[in-house]
Amino acid sequence: MTEIDEIIVQIKQLFTKKPNTIYEVRIVDEVYSGMINIFFEYYKIGYATTSQQIARLEGTYCEQIPVIKQQIKHETGLTIVTIK
Repeated sequence: MTEIDEIIVQIKQLFTKKPNTIYEVRIVDEVYSGMINIFFEYYKIGYATTSQQIARLEGTYCEQIPVIKQQIKHETGLTIVTIK
């Protein structure tokens, strides 16, 4: 099982369908530290966003971000936001 597969398993465990709740995965490429953070975020309409870090990858994954994004989207169906 690869790191990406483990991340997808964690996302599926955290993703509980609740009414009026918006879920998304945020991929943040930290330029200065050379790391990639992946967060699971959700918020109920009218309430603050809850963000939980689920992975911290080496900078070598930087070129694979589009593939990671597509794989997570395909497996979970969640919205993926990328920040550089």
